[in-house]
Amino acid sequence: MEPAPGVRLQLRFLFDQHVSGPALRRLREHGVDVVHVGEVGLSGADDPAIFHWAIREWRVIVTRNYCDFAPLVEAFARKGDPFPGVLFYPSSIAHSDVGSHVRALLGWVAGAERLGRNPVESSLGWLKGQD
Repeated sequence: MEPAPGVRLQLRFLFDQHVSGPALRRLREHGVDVVHVGEVGLSGADDPAIFHWAIREWRVIVTRNYCDFAPLVEAFARKGDPFPGVLFYPSSIAHSDVGSHVRALLGWVAGAERLGRNPVESSLGWLKGQD
């Protein structure tokens, strides 16, 4: 079922350790519900602990760490266990490029709202840089 026109999806995000803190603050200014692992007591936590916390809180993980999170996604998807999903920032978006971090996630949120659903639920996806 699609949400009524003008109704925002309840998308919530968890930024992993190596995602831009300044981007997080700017995204909040745009009304995005995002927290950083350091804010929720997960600094230095291993990736499975972060993944399980995100499931409990139903937050999409936003990370650059494909090598560790992609196998977690695959394992949960194979078992059929639902989870909110994982989004990856590509290496083409420099860590220092706050504007590109913000535009990429805002663009993804806008696309999800047009679809009326979270397109990475129980899967993964890639954020795209804007030209």
